[in-house]
Amino acid sequence: MTVLKRVLLSTLAFVGTLGAPQRARAIGAGDANTIFDAWNKALLIRSGGDVFYRSRLNEAKPDKSWTGSLDILVAIDAYERTGDPNRKTLVNDLLNTWLKNNRPPWDWNWWNDDLGWYANALVRGYLVTGNAEFLKQAKYGFDHAFNRGWDTKYNGGGIWEENPEGTAKEKPPKEPTKEALSNDSLGKVACLIYQATHDSTYLSKCKQIYDWVHSRLYNANTGQINTGIDKQNKLQTGAAAYNQGTFLDYAAILFECTGTSSYKADAQKALDFARSDKLTKSGIYSNDGTQLNTWADEVARGAGRFIHDHQLWDTYHPWFIQNAEAIMKNRRSDRGITDNAWSRPTPKDDTAKANVFASAVVWLQYTPATNPGKIGGIHYIVNKKTGQYIDNENTYGDGKRVVQWSYSGWQTQRWQFSQNSDGTWNIISLASFKALDNPNGSKDDGKVMVQWSRNRNSNQRWLVEPQSDGSYAIKNQASGKYLDGASSTANGGELKQWGWNGQDQQRWILKQV
Repeated sequence: MTVLKRVLLSTLAFVGTLGAPQRARAIGAGDANTIFDAWNKALLIRSGGDVFYRSRLNEAKPDKSWTGSLDILVAIDAYERTGDPNRKTLVNDLLNTWLKNNRPPWDWNWWNDDLGWYANALVRGYLVTGNAEFLKQAKYGFDHAFNRGWDTKYNGGGIWEENPEGTAKEKPPKEPTKEALSNDSLGKVACLIYQATHDSTYLSKCKQIYDWVHSRLYNANTGQINTGIDKQNKLQTGAAAYNQGTFLDYAAILFECTGTSSYKADAQKALDFARSDKLTKSGIYSNDGTQLNTWADEVARGAGRFIHDHQLWDTYHPWFIQNAEAIMKNRRSDRGITDNAWSRPTPKDDTAKANVFASAVVWLQYTPATNPGKIGGIHYIVNKKTGQYIDNENTYGDGKRVVQWSYSGWQTQRWQFSQNSDGTWNIISLASFKALDNPNGSKDDGKVMVQWSRNRNSNQRWLVEPQSDGSYAIKNQASGKYLDGASSTANGGELKQWGWNGQDQQRWILKQV
């Protein structure tokens, strides 16, 4: 990694050139699939049981190390948008091959943000596939980087970008710095490991890193995340899309984990800076720097998820569409992929690195073709008849029952709705990060609902049907039965399924958090 990456990390501001945005075509519902399929056709290789993305368009060798991790994150985004089991298999195969080519231990690599991207792909891959090896290595990557990189001698804390042992070996040796990219990428990993394991030590470290970033690198007045800080406490004030997006996503995930409103406010401010003229020109991301790998993929992830969770599409959907239209307009005519400069036609250069095409693919995965309705995002789910709230009873394990409880406002009553490509919804507890589940797809009336690790099988897919009174009926795909409050007003009352009768105990009100 290095010289090229250091050029990328020291980018002080966006300097791309572009003209006024042009609206050459409307975005279609199939465009996210189209560009992901083009990415796979151009870069995906299956060989002798190995599955990997090539490092460049004209090279057949695997993209390894941190750049390979960034490629795999694209496939994870595409799976999360669709719930397509074939894409789950692809993610599993890609990560297995990546681990084969990048075996731990990683103590040869002194770049802590590299380990951050390794672990990001692995922990997100675990949440998709349930493959325990991915979680094991994600924890190892985080623990290794945090244990060697977190330093309180300088700057009151923070994780070195390249550990001092590594900077001393550079020619010529250079001074180490603590940068947004290492701290934010590893902070996200700690949050996601907490979601995967419910181990509170990772949540504590997630908060610890965040507090340091917030106090040292985040500009609370503008929402900008600065590049880094050196031993002498000199702040590097450059802005870059990848730093802005990673911090935005970090703050949003911390809000998911804790419900603390200040994290949500930080994410909102970071989002507004991300779409400002400091990082865009007339709203469009476009950077033709040849030294770049990805550029705006982290903005797409952070902004897309945050906007979805908090139903902000009325404000931000035109901006997402504006960038998506530029991407689709300026694809290579022969390969159908777009590099980091979204304002001009992508050159037909087969020496280009795989990563330069990643951001455009990711942006489309988070761009709804039309302004979404009011179902997606984080909600309380309230029974119309009783006023009781669906609650996970502050339990974590698979198979634990889901109940009803009077309003508390706690994480136990907050549920995140995300959609599958077939129109069904996944309903995830923000206390346990488990899915609302109909055990084994039972078709029995009166079956009690539980929570289970996410798999997006049909017993975890729910049709959310608007009713004329503004409420919703919530039907399990596997059973065809509806969530039913059983007219229970008692705290701890069971949540059941039942054939449709249209009564108020089967009608649910979604209250935005």
